[in-house]
Amino acid sequence: MAASCVVADKSTAEKKHKNSDYGNTFLNGLNKMRFAQKHCDFVLEVGRERIKVHKVALEIASPYFAGMFGKKREGKVKLKDVSINAVKTLVEYVYTGTITFTEDDVEGLLITSDLFQIDWVKKECEKFLESTMNSSNCFRIWSYSDMPSCKSLRDVAHKYILGHFDDLFEREELLLLAFEEIKELISRPPFLRNNVSTEPLLKEDPKYDKLLLDAAIYQLTPVNEQICVPGRVRTKKVTECYNENFHVFLLGGADTNNGYFYVHNRCKVYDFYRRKLVSIANMNSRTCKNSAIALNGTVYSMGGMCSGSSLKTAERYDPINKRWDYIAPMAEARSRFPICTHNGLIYVIGGLTGGTVERYSPAIDKWESCQSLPCSNYSRFSSAAVVDNNIYSFVRNSWFSFDPREGCWRTLKLMNNETCFRVVSYDHTLFCIGDGENKYLDVRVNRWESMPPKTKIAPTSAVVAADNIYLFGGIEATRPFKFDCSVERYNIRNKEWTIVDSTEIVHHSEGIVTYNG
Repeated sequence: MAASCVVADKSTAEKKHKNSDYGNTFLNGLNKMRFAQKHCDFVLEVGRERIKVHKVALEIASPYFAGMFGKKREGKVKLKDVSINAVKTLVEYVYTGTITFTEDDVEGLLITSDLFQIDWVKKECEKFLESTMNSSNCFRIWSYSDMPSCKSLRDVAHKYILGHFDDLFEREELLLLAFEEIKELISRPPFLRNNVSTEPLLKEDPKYDKLLLDAAIYQLTPVNEQICVPGRVRTKKVTECYNENFHVFLLGGADTNNGYFYVHNRCKVYDFYRRKLVSIANMNSRTCKNSAIALNGTVYSMGGMCSGSSLKTAERYDPINKRWDYIAPMAEARSRFPICTHNGLIYVIGGLTGGTVERYSPAIDKWESCQSLPCSNYSRFSSAAVVDNNIYSFVRNSWFSFDPREGCWRTLKLMNNETCFRVVSYDHTLFCIGDGENKYLDVRVNRWESMPPKTKIAPTSAVVAADNIYLFGGIEATRPFKFDCSVERYNIRNKEWTIVDSTEIVHHSEGIVTYNG
């Protein structure tokens, strides 16, 4: 009988052990390597500062950088429009897993964490902002959270504003909102139901309920849909319905004191709808005889004069951060010069120093030269406006037109010998506001027509808003050395001049521009 062989089973005991502190130890070690700049293989450039990091750490924490590293082999990236403090704080979070918020830096952290797609930090920023929301920051939060990824935060800010609307009504932030933004704020059905329809004046005074309801409807209706019908919006006549939902920016200028002129950098905004003048941040440079323009929701101030010399400097107003920032300077110093916009570009034309022409592209922050005006004599009485893709410029008693598509000026034979202080445009028409007679020209038929006489003498500025021309500044008829503080309006449709306001808008030698909304 064969002997049997028995092999005993060997059972291997197995047990996993986890170092609960390993993650912290690993991060601490990696963070120490960052401080010692060991094996750092990538650089974040923000302004003039350089932050050395490890690619692997950024790739794990941020889908934004993970996607970048899949395409980019270079060892650095230049970050624009972000706060250096926010970037440093987020790098600290990547290496430690902890972050500290303050009211001063949380807004920058929210924007930058959204850019880097670090969702946990972004959500914590939103929670912090929601818990600290108040009357001082609610409008700012509502404005910069206008992006799909921050919808919940914007909704919270929106609800806060509507819930405290009576307390916020006199806030400067509300007064400076564009009309479309105000309409967005208050046009939600719950707010209208709870506030407009329950207004005691509507319920208790039957005589006026229709008037107030129609007025509310009128203000909430887009301008191109507004119809002034007697009995619906109760005005004395149809032509008395005006859309004045716009602001006038008064930038820089000069104060007069005992015959001396002091150039300043103060800025004010006049809300036509509320008839209220408020101050905003000062410009960086003192200037007078400057020109101002609004383009794509941004207000610009160009050139001007200070200490007897014309300036090249240019600035733009940041409504979110409520400050002025320098932009690229013009190639030529200029003052008392026309300014206009065409096809997303800003054109500056001539001035006291000569007939050179430049145009500015906000998209690339760059100026380029255009063909100069074809005249040798320049005047402080020069102006320009755009009609049908052409820029029309008046210098002394001569008219010129410039087609940006062709890039050249033409001398026009337009019979108008009046001194033309200001030229504005509406539809196919040029309006020439002079010291004496005022005229308008339909460029399609090339024929001048007279306008009714105005009250103001030598108005400093003329602007167009909706269907009206507004005149600012000038000299009082009864007191030749007294500046006129009133505002005169010309309704283009019914061809009537009216004094509409007598607020103390002392407009003298500053840039002026209208901002719709």
